[in-house]
Amino acid sequence: MPRSDYSWIYPSQISDTDDQGRTTAYRRLYHGIRSAILDGRLHPGERLPASRDLARSLGISRNTVVASFDLLTSEGYLETRVGAGSFVASTLPDRDMQTSQNAKARQPTAPEDRPVRLSKSAQRMLTYQRRFPRFRVARPFNPATPDLDGFPFDLWARLLRRSWRAPDIDLTIPDDPLGLPLLRAEIAKWLRQSRGVNCDADQVMIVSGAQQALDLAARALVDPGDIIATEDPGYEGIRGVLAASGAVVHPITVDEDGLDVKGLTKTPSPARIVVTTPSRNYPLGTTLSLARRLSLLQWAQDNDTWIVEDDYDSDYRYDGPPLSSLQGLDTDNRVIYVGTFSRVMFPGIRLGYLVLPPALVSAFRGIRGFADGVPAPTTQAALGAFFAEGHFGSHVRRMRMQYGERRSHLKSLIADDASDILSVLPSDGGLHLCARLTRAQDDINMQEELVKVGLDCRALSSYFEKSRPEHDAVPVRGLVLGFAGWKKDVLSQSFGELVRTIRRMS
Repeated sequence: MPRSDYSWIYPSQISDTDDQGRTTAYRRLYHGIRSAILDGRLHPGERLPASRDLARSLGISRNTVVASFDLLTSEGYLETRVGAGSFVASTLPDRDMQTSQNAKARQPTAPEDRPVRLSKSAQRMLTYQRRFPRFRVARPFNPATPDLDGFPFDLWARLLRRSWRAPDIDLTIPDDPLGLPLLRAEIAKWLRQSRGVNCDADQVMIVSGAQQALDLAARALVDPGDIIATEDPGYEGIRGVLAASGAVVHPITVDEDGLDVKGLTKTPSPARIVVTTPSRNYPLGTTLSLARRLSLLQWAQDNDTWIVEDDYDSDYRYDGPPLSSLQGLDTDNRVIYVGTFSRVMFPGIRLGYLVLPPALVSAFRGIRGFADGVPAPTTQAALGAFFAEGHFGSHVRRMRMQYGERRSHLKSLIADDASDILSVLPSDGGLHLCARLTRAQDDINMQEELVKVGLDCRALSSYFEKSRPEHDAVPVRGLVLGFAGWKKDVLSQSFGELVRTIRRMS
C-alpha cells in the first residue's frame, strides 16, 4: 500500500554529521530522503510521490522538491523512469552502504592514543587551527555568511540541469587544469570592467577557493625557510596554508593606511611573497592607500618578490567610488590576483580563481595537474552561464543594496543602544563591521559568553598573530559583527541579546 504521509522525510534540522553550512530547504529535503534511504525507511524500488504532490504535502515549493530529486538522482540514490516518476535506486552508492555491524567490524584495533608521527608540514599547519566556534547552522553575527535566501537557487538548479542536457566534451572529459574556457572568459571580462584588472582568459585559473589559490602559490614559488609576509591582523586560514610550505610566516602590521610597507624592510631577508588585502583588510576593513600601493609595487620589483592580492569581497563597497585593484597598477607583472565566489554567491559553491602573471601560467597549470587535476566542470559550466546571461551582475547589484541597508541598520543599533560599550571602526564595505570594546574587556571571554546565547561574534584580537614582535601595539579588543545573512528584525533581536551579555560582563 502506498504511503500517504511523508512529513517525516523533511527534517526540521540537519544532524552535525552532515555537510556544514547547508541551510536551504532543498538541502534539508535532500538529507531527509537520503537518510531515509540509507536506514531502510525507504526501500529500493519504492516510488516517491510526484514532485507537485510532495511539495503540497510538505508546504514547500515544487522547485525545492525538483532540486532535491535532481541532486539525489545525480548521486545515484534515485532513478527516474519516463512517464512513471522517481524511484529509490535498486543499487545504492557503495560509499554510503554501511550497516552498523559492518561499521563495527571495521573499527580499528590499535589503541586510540597510539602516537602518530605527523609531517613537519602538518604540524606547522595545525598550529593555526581555527579558534572560533562552529555552529551547525550559521548564527548572527557570523562575518562570512551571505544571505542564502537572496540567492536564486531555482535559477541555479536550472542552469545545472541545462549543462547536462547536451554536455560538450569539456564537461565529460575535462583536460585543462586552468578550467572551462567560458567561465574564465567571463571572469576576465567582469574583472576588467568592475575591478580594473589587466587580464585575459588565458591568465585565469579556476580553483576551489582562496586557500587553494594560496597553496598553489606557495608550492610554485616558495622553498622551506623562505619568508612570506602576511597582514597582522589577518585571516588565520591564510597563515595555516602558507606555513605548511615550510616558509616562515612573518606578520606585518596593518594601520589606518593598510599594510605598513616599511615593515617589509625589517624581515631577516626579503619576503618571497607578500599576501595582502589592499581593498579591505580582513577583519579591520582598512584600505591600502595609493601611496602605499605604489611603494609596495616598487619594493616588490626591487626585491624580486611576488604579491598575492586577496580580493575577497570587494564587490560589496557602500561608501565612495569603486576601488581599482592593486593588480591594475602593476606594470612589472608581480601581482597574483585571487578571488572567490563563496561570499558573493554561497559558501558551498567552492569556486574561486587566480589571475596569473603570464610568466607563471605554464608552471601553475602543471602544478595544478598534479595537485587535483581538473576542477569540477559541472558547476563551472553553470557559473559560466550565470555570468554570460547577466545573472551574476544582477545578483551583486541587488545584494549590494540589501547589504548596505543591513549595514546601516547595525550601525544605527550600535549608535542608539550601545555607543558607551562599542565603537565602530571605519570601513567602507564588506559583510561585517568591527567594533572596539570601549571598556577594555577580554574579547576572547566575551566570544565564549556570546556563544552560550547562540551568537557567533568573533573576538577581534584572535585575528592578530600570536607571536607579535614586542614593539608592536597590543591587539585591539573588540568584536567582528557580520550583518549580511540576517534580516533587520533578526539583527535587532540578536543585537539586544549581545548588548545584554556585554553589560552583564562589565
